[in-house]
Amino acid sequence: MRPEEMRRQEPTATSTRKAVLRGRLRGFVAHDESGSALAEMVIVVPLMMLMISGLVWFGIALNNDLALNNAVQAGAEQLVLLRGNSGDPCAATVAAVENAAPGLATSGLTFAISLGSSSYTTSCSGVTMTSGETATLTVTYPVTINVVQYGSHTYTLSATSTGLIQ
Repeated sequence: MRPEEMRRQEPTATSTRKAVLRGRLRGFVAHDESGSALAEMVIVVPLMMLMISGLVWFGIALNNDLALNNAVQAGAEQLVLLRGNSGDPCAATVAAVENAAPGLATSGLTFAISLGSSSYTTSCSGVTMTSGETATLTVTYPVTINVVQYGSHTYTLSATSTGLIQ
């Protein structure tokens, strides 16, 4: 090439416009971060709400489970010690469980009481309790867990305690 041909060519209007657009696009993509915080928040906030909601409801369900287990233990202790001391040992046991779990809705508690080979629910007046016989108390309680965006699900907690009638 001759030196006059190597001379820099004058930019045309189209090449100048393309260069300007390329420069603006490169600057926009590389340096403009406006809206990125909003985009991150749109992704993170629902996940955080889901996690927090799940933790809260799991904590409530765990608290209900602990309260139910403690109440059933107290009721079973009452049941095995009531031989001959109560006209209706099952009703006294139900009252003991309900009093030991004030945070649980008593309408949701379902009782199954077994004295030896006989089964009862909430009343067993006139029953003869024999010393050394096995007494079993089972109580179930429904727990509803409401997780944001996933709706509510109902689970049944159950606690059982067995002892020998004194």
